[in-house]
Amino acid sequence: MKKKQGFRFLAGFLCCVLLVCGITLPASAAQFSDVPYGEWFSESVYDLVDQGIVNGKTPTTFKPYDKLTRAEFVTMLAKTVLTKSEVDQYRFKGSFRDVFPSQWYNPYVNWASEAGVVNGYEDKTFRPEQYVTREELARMVTNFARATGRQMTPDTTEINFTDKAKISNFAKASVSLCQRCGIINGYEDGSFRPGNTANRGEAATLYARFLKKCASVDYSILRKRVNNIPVRAVEFDPSNFRPHVALGNNLVDGQESASSIVQRSGARIAVNAAFFDMKSYMPVGTIVTDGRVVTIDNKYPDKSAFTLDSSGNASVENYVTWYTATLQKEDGFESVIQKVSANKWPSSSTDAARLVFTRDWGHTLCFDAKDAVTVDSEGFITSVAADKDVAIPSLDEGYVLAQRSRRQYEGDFFDSCQVGDRISLDLNYDGSSTQDIMLSVAAGPRLVKNGQVYGGLNTYISEGFSDPNITTYTALRMCIGIKPDGNLLIATATCTLQELSSILVKLGCSDGINLDGGGSATLYVGGQWLCGPQSRKLNNMIVFQ
Repeated sequence: MKKKQGFRFLAGFLCCVLLVCGITLPASAAQFSDVPYGEWFSESVYDLVDQGIVNGKTPTTFKPYDKLTRAEFVTMLAKTVLTKSEVDQYRFKGSFRDVFPSQWYNPYVNWASEAGVVNGYEDKTFRPEQYVTREELARMVTNFARATGRQMTPDTTEINFTDKAKISNFAKASVSLCQRCGIINGYEDGSFRPGNTANRGEAATLYARFLKKCASVDYSILRKRVNNIPVRAVEFDPSNFRPHVALGNNLVDGQESASSIVQRSGARIAVNAAFFDMKSYMPVGTIVTDGRVVTIDNKYPDKSAFTLDSSGNASVENYVTWYTATLQKEDGFESVIQKVSANKWPSSSTDAARLVFTRDWGHTLCFDAKDAVTVDSEGFITSVAADKDVAIPSLDEGYVLAQRSRRQYEGDFFDSCQVGDRISLDLNYDGSSTQDIMLSVAAGPRLVKNGQVYGGLNTYISEGFSDPNITTYTALRMCIGIKPDGNLLIATATCTLQELSSILVKLGCSDGINLDGGGSATLYVGGQWLCGPQSRKLNNMIVFQ
């Protein structure tokens, strides 16, 4: 027994016996003659075998003391997240000049390279048959955690290894993190010995400990090929976050870099959202955030919108949005105007659209309104103006109701407005399955409906999309899928809209919608960019705090 303990200290990976009396090996696991019950690595080996992550060298032997190669460890990582059919999509000549399609480890190495788990060497080799070192194990494990969204949370104090200077620069942070998370330990003499190689039993013990201690908590990251198309995505439960739409510089026509929006909003997950006019930076489509209408655009009534209600339930809706404004006087007089829009430019000096303006628009209307009334947060008119620009109250203090021109049959609404009168605004999402909308971004086109691929050129056109760069060609895309359990899947891929639809269905989405893409495609998750950030400034992003 002492001999085995001494070996464990020399190995440096986990100094405690993982099996205790009374625990039986899983019935489904293979029984290896060289992995006896009670051995320090046996529980980990059989656990990984049960999960399909490792195999024996033969049907009856595991060879726990054989040295582990780089290819073998990468295979363990890949099998954790890929099914057999997914593995098959990675059999091709990749970027490493010493990894070929005929070799058994080819698809696993290709996945690890594409997912950012391994980089290889400067001479463009991977050296798959080379034995993996202790510091390489640490680096690959932390890269894998980052690539898949597993949380590595330190729970012990840092050890100042006596040979710390010998740890390669590329591995210093990884070795420290793995040690502080209890994944690896040093030797009895206080050293780490970064260049020492690991055997199969040690690696199995390390990796099993990692999988148990480091799980995906609030979100999981997906990096895999779907229908032979590389996809990067994040899946999460929206009810665990506070979602809202962040406008560039907090303005309807604002423009701001994705990095800046993420930083100032405190986003944990953020994605570019609605399309916008590249000249005016006005968003295309209606936007709602925190239950407040930011802008209304009903040009295409069939335009699809990603929507969240106050309970965090997500849906894809097709609706038009209008306010109805009712003027009420103390003597019982009422006057009503319908189809009131919000925060958009009058098309010309003769445009008589009735519009609500909030501070999302700016500090003033920025045009001379024929009629304008300022309304406070309780609905009372505080000022009435004509033929002039008007200041807009802050968001929590009210709004301005205005029109730039008068209609031929104007009615008595604006002429009847006086300070102290009350105006009520009734909001209607005509066509939506819910009126309880806390967040909504009209983007589109819709990609998935009832778990099936949805749409084609005709539906794309009905939603306002006729540019073949969007409707037909392969391009960098961004989308949101909704799973039957309510989880959201935000994904990016370079493909056509039809291919993107099939990807969402393959990933188990019951509904899905396209977002702005191309030079706007940006996806941030927990400190890393799964897509972007790009040089183009954005008008809006959906952020989850």
